This record gives sequence, C-alpha cells and structure tokens, in this order.
Amino acid sequence: MVQGAGAERNNKNISTRAESMLETARAAEVLRKAQSYRGDAAEAAELLLLGSDVEIAQRVATKLRIVTKGHIVYCEGEFYGYSGKCWEAFPAYLLRRYVHTWDGKPIKASSKPVRLSSGQIGSILKEMATVLAESGWFAVPKHGINCSNGFVEFGADGEPRLIAHDPAHRQRHVLEAEWHGPLSIEGSLLQRLLTGCFKGDDDAEDKRDLLGELMGSAATGYATRLIAPKALVLYGQTAENGKSQVIEVCRGMLPQSAVSAVPPTKFGDDTYRIKLAGKLLNTSDELGSAGAIGSDMFKYLVTGEQVSARGLYAPMVDFRSTAQHVFASNGLPAFRGGMDQGVLRRLLVLQFNRKIPKDERIAHLAERILRDEMPLVLAWVVEGAARLLRQGAFTVPASSDDALMHWAQRADAVHGWAAERLVHGPTYRLSVSEAYDDFTKWAAANGHQRPPTKKTFSERLTGSGLVTKGKSGLFRGWVGVRLAGLLEQLAHE
Repeated sequence: MVQGAGAERNNKNISTRAESMLETARAAEVLRKAQSYRGDAAEAAELLLLGSDVEIAQRVATKLRIVTKGHIVYCEGEFYGYSGKCWEAFPAYLLRRYVHTWDGKPIKASSKPVRLSSGQIGSILKEMATVLAESGWFAVPKHGINCSNGFVEFGADGEPRLIAHDPAHRQRHVLEAEWHGPLSIEGSLLQRLLTGCFKGDDDAEDKRDLLGELMGSAATGYATRLIAPKALVLYGQTAENGKSQVIEVCRGMLPQSAVSAVPPTKFGDDTYRIKLAGKLLNTSDELGSAGAIGSDMFKYLVTGEQVSARGLYAPMVDFRSTAQHVFASNGLPAFRGGMDQGVLRRLLVLQFNRKIPKDERIAHLAERILRDEMPLVLAWVVEGAARLLRQGAFTVPASSDDALMHWAQRADAVHGWAAERLVHGPTYRLSVSEAYDDFTKWAAANGHQRPPTKKTFSERLTGSGLVTKGKSGLFRGWVGVRLAGLLEQLAHE
C-alpha cells in the first residue's frame, strides 16, 4: 500500500513537472507580448461598427489591455491585472463600469445607439472572458513569499533571498510587511504565544517548529507541492489553551484576499469550493464530520488535485487548490467503518494540552502581534518556510503521531485490535480464522456493536500496512505477527 501510494505520488510529481515546463514556456510568451504592448488607439475608437456583445467585449478588453499595459488575464473565473507587486482580481462592479461607458454610443450600422441592459452587460463580460482567457495561468507560480519590499525566494538549500517583484512570479497576494533578514523573537509577544501554548510539553520545540513551517507552507503557496501534503488539526479539549489565538495569527498574517474559511462539510458544495481558488490558507473552527474528512473531495483539495467548481449563477471552472488547510477542534470525530489510509496520510494533529493560567493571559494577544510585530512574524515565517523546504516535510512532534494513532484506533476497530492484540516477530504467523475469532471477542468486549465481516476484516488489516499477508500450503493469514499472551496484554494495559 505504501509503495503504491509512493509510486502514485511520484507519477504525479513527474506529471506536474511536465505541466510546469509547458506552462512556463506559455507564460513567457504571454509576458513577452505584454511587455511589447502599446495599445491601439484606433482599435479602441468609440464608434462601433455592429454594436454586438462580442464587439463591445473586444473594445472593453482593448481598453483594459491599455490600462494594464497588456498585463491582464481571465483565469479561474476572475479577471486579473498586474498591480506592480501582484496580480489582483478586478472587482465585479469595476468591470461593469467599464462596460457602462459604452451605453449610448453610436453604431455605424444602425441609427439607434447602444442601449445596455443588465443581462447584456453580463453577456459582454462573458465574451470578454473568452477574449482574455489564459487557462492555467496561475497553475505554476514561483514559490516564495511575496511581501511589501520584494519577493523572498528560496534556494535549493532553503536559503532565502530578496528579489524584485515581477509579473512572471504570478503571485496573487502581498504580505503587508517588509523582510530584511532574520530577526529574533526573544522577548516578543509572538514568543509569549508560542511558549504559553506548549509550556511543559516534552516536544514543545517541535510544536513551535511545526507552527512556523505551517505558516511558511501557506505563505509560499507550497502546501500542495509537498511530497506528503497535510491538513493540520489544532486539537485541544480544554478552553483557553491558545489555539484560537494561533489560528487568528495564521489568518491575519496573510492579506484577506489570500484566506478562505470553508469547513470540510462544505467541500462537496460547488459554490463553497470555488472560494478556495487562488487562496493560500483555508481555516475553520469546524472540523466537521467523519464523512466530510473521509471524502474523496477532502483528499483532492488537501493534495491539490484538479477540481471543478462554480460561483452562484456562474460557469464551471477548473482549478487546483494551493491552500494550506488548518482546522481547530475540541473533539475528533469517530469514523464508522474505520479511517482509511488515504485520510490518515493527509492529517496531522497538533495538540494543545495546556490551559493557560489567568495571570499569563494577554488580552487581544493575536491582534497585538499582528498590529505591532508583523515584520517579526514575517521573519519567523520565512525561517519556518526555509526549514520546511530543506526538510521537504513538516516536523512531526511525537505527540502528534500518538494523537493520530489513537484517533485511528478509536475510529477503527481493526486498528484498535491490532495495536492491542498483535505482537511482532520474524518467526511468528497468524491465520485469518484465529485472528478474526480473537477480533470478534475483543470487539464485543470493547463496545463495537457491528464489527466488520471476516472478509472485510482481512482486507482492512492487510490494507492497514501493519501486517504482511502470507500464504503457504493450507495456511492463509499474516506472517511476522501472533496474538499477545497474558503477560503482554498486562504490559499493554
């Protein structure tokens, strides 16, 4: 199963690199044309020949090309123009105003001037989308952090350096802070937040590193480019544990245009899913049901597969999500029938165990950090991104592995039984019948009222990756494992 998943991921990476090369070549041609664009005054002349929706769409597109010096595209359901630091979506009202200027204009082929209706304006904008379409324009942006004073790019070793903004970077957002190199967070409010949340935890340093890498993943747009993309679950059962302040800092470090708040329960809804297009971070205080987390759409969005969606009364568009998903939860939902390996691979649990004492709490802490320490936050995020890119994966605290394992065991009777009842050794073996008989007794004793059938049990245990299937003569079962004896059971308990 692991090898299959690795091969599938490798094939995806090869395909993505090929797409990237094609997109880069095509983008270079688009930008070359934009740099040489001067606009044609005659083409933009106000006298219309036919007054059709198509003709007006072409004239409006020409005016927009002149305004943006050719740096305008239609992609993922929006019109984008380059502002000097990033590609920004034109507000719908502004586009409609551009079309409004043609109302009442004379038509050479008719004695009546243009009389625009609301429906006709929509039709003109639809045709203009065809004129300016550049499908996949944002599919392969340059990965780095677009900030106020330039673009922070990362070398192969993860070393950051600042370069000038460029439309070729195909960035859609700008972090409102300047980067001038590393800064220490010693004595800052940011340090108070990170220290207070994990004080006393054995893996506190790893937890802080993970948060920095999480923010770096979002800011660079690299979340779905990782070998093993993850949705992070901030999990804490007690109140006042700091996770709401952490998620507020995550949201606030990025511009509002880069952040969405779509819970997994809405991933299956086209009109909600479209809100993820072009976003760097998706956060929600609602983790949702096991069904939502276990859905194929959840997996597609976490790993950046191509999906389709549409806005209300808008046409369907295709896009790949680049968002880093972060969910906060006070409880982890149970999975009826077990948690599939595809879901497990895409989840990372960060535990918030400590209820912060009243004398350590700071009112509006996240708000103050974002207001007074944004340069420091950006420096910390750049450091986290550099570490993430060097490692190629998130730092995983020991408690995160434990939390995910316990969640899987609680959610899946087969996992729970295997963790408690199996002992590993090179000479051991266990038949299907013996294993299933023990499993049904264990399931009844542990309150699992509807255990899976023998066939399903066998398939799920083999598919879990915890055991190796074996077959020899009349033997059907698994090699390298046996049932635990009494002493081993007592040790486990």
